Amino acid sequence: MKRLCHKKNSLGNENGFTMIEILVAISIFAIGMLAVASMQVSGIHGNATANALTGAAAWAADRVESLLVRPYDHIDLDPAGNPHSGGTEGRYTISWTVTENDMMPNTKTIAVDVSYSDKGNPKNVSLIYYKSNI
Repeated sequence: MKRLCHKKNSLGNENGFTMIEILVAISIFAIGMLAVASMQVSGIHGNATANALTGAAAWAADRVESLLVRPYDHIDLDPAGNPHSGGTEGRYTISWTVTENDMMPNTKTIAVDVSYSDKGNPKNVSLIYYKSNI
């Protein structure tokens, strides 16, 4: 007849995680979550900067389009009135300068500048277009 031996579990042979292992795992997880949160903050700041730049470029393009459809001798295209002020649109200040016969005869160079402040730093978007007297 065979004897059945039952092994007793000793304290060193228990299955499962120790408290130290759990604390290490939670610490690694917390560091990873802090890194993700930091990336989110950087992404939000980047989006805000891109939004401000896009707005300035849109206002500059809008002003250029409105100036290009005006007659060649319009008061807004008079080089004597430099710099022309387009006023303020929200956080953006619009101005432009006009020079005549700069690149070639019967041509005006229109330089539109849109300035704004981003986190206390002055920023500027400039567009340069040419209008000919056809």
